[in-house]
Parts: sequence; structure tokens; C-alpha cells
Amino acid sequence: MFTDKPGQYFFPLGSRELRLTYPPQRGSDVWVIQRWLNRAALMQPAWGLNTVSESGLLNSQTLIRLRQISRQLATWQPWEIVDHTYTIFGQRPANQSAGGKAFGARCLILGDEGEDVWVLQNRLVAANRRMAIILGRPADGAYDSRTARLVRTFQRNSLAWYAGLKVTGQVFADTLLLVWDRTILGGRELSAGARGLDVLALQELLWGMGYGQQRDGNYNQNMVDTVARWQRDKGLAVTGSFLADDYWRLGLERGY
Repeated sequence: MFTDKPGQYFFPLGSRELRLTYPPQRGSDVWVIQRWLNRAALMQPAWGLNTVSESGLLNSQTLIRLRQISRQLATWQPWEIVDHTYTIFGQRPANQSAGGKAFGARCLILGDEGEDVWVLQNRLVAANRRMAIILGRPADGAYDSRTARLVRTFQRNSLAWYAGLKVTGQVFADTLLLVWDRTILGGRELSAGARGLDVLALQELLWGMGYGQQRDGNYNQNMVDTVARWQRDKGLAVTGSFLADDYWRLGLERGY
């Protein structure tokens, strides 16, 4: 777990541009990126990625790994972390989000509404059957008592990773870090043209259920057809895109 004080080094994923500087830029957003770079190496061994230090400090090693992943995804390969970079990690950057603020820009409590609540719900219900059952519906952007229970369950289940986490049913910096760290699916709707590690994770899950062979992080026409077949089999609206209803149903299909 990122050990620096959240109040000093907490930055919402997608809230700023990052580049090599001296002294190096640091923060929770860099740490999350480094964590998922290492997971990408495990998800796709064929990509030949080496691990990076999960220090929260931006260095050339981190940027080189990002460029290698971008090359595999056939996307732009910058020498800095900009808006496009965050979509690779399933996060809509600030300038693409409602109100110009990335998910994580505010704490979330009972009674809140908005896109960031939708993202929170979507990420958690897609994680497993228990979480999907607790919310009892697809993400709708309303932080009600069911959402608070959903968050409490996630927090309680996360104590093994972060013993200092408080089980409150409210979402502050420590919980936001765990959401980014432990979930990659659900941060955005997916449709033709999308590329990223969230697409790769979805492909891995669908492949495990017997749908499709594609596992390259590219939401192309083959992926559209695969998702449409899965939607048809599950009695969902056949769109070929992956929306809130689909994330919720995916969660119901996964184990506890």
C-alpha cells in the first residue's frame, strides 16, 4: 500500500500531467500506474515487460514500460503521462469527466450523486458476485444506503491489504487508493475503438467463460461480436458495448 500521507502526496488518478523532473514528481497516482504496469506483465507475459519499482516516484523506467505497453496496444507512445495515458488504466482523465474532475477528486458519502459515484459503484459491482448482490442493481450514480453497505464490504475485505483502513462506508483517500489498486474494470464504458488494460482484463474474463480468444487490450470488431454474443446469452440488451448493466451482470457471473 502507498505509505506516504494521503494529504501530502495523494493525487487522483488522471488529475494531472506527469513528466520527468528534478526532483522527481511523486504521488499516489504514480504508484497506481506502477502497480498496474507490473500487473500487465503478469496478465500478458508475451509482451515481455519487466517489473518497475512501486515507489510512487516517476522515473524513466516507468515511462519506458508505459511506452512498451502503448506499443502493444497500438496507441500513442508519449514520453510523459497525459490524458491518453490514464485511459490505458481504465480511468477517464479530468478533462473527459463530468465537471472537469477525475474520479477521486472528492470524497464520497451518503447522499452524494454524480459520475464519480457511478464509477465507484461500477468498479465494485464488477469485482465479484457478492458485491453485485449487495448493490442489487447496475450503477446509477446515487450514493444510497446500499452503496454505503457496498463500500463497507469492500473496506472490510481490504483489511488484509491495508490494516489501517477504517470501515466507515464512506470514501476518502485511503479507500480511493484501494479502489484503483484492486479494480481495473468499470472506470468507463467500453465500446469499439477502446484500448487499455481494462479491455485486456475484460477479454481475460470473457475468455475464461468460453467467449472469444482475443486478449490484446483492443476493443475491435471481434471484441464487439464477442460481447454481443455474451450479452445475447445472458439476456441483456445486445449492443456490443460494455455498459453499466453489463458490468453488474459480469459481477454476478464471478465468484465470491
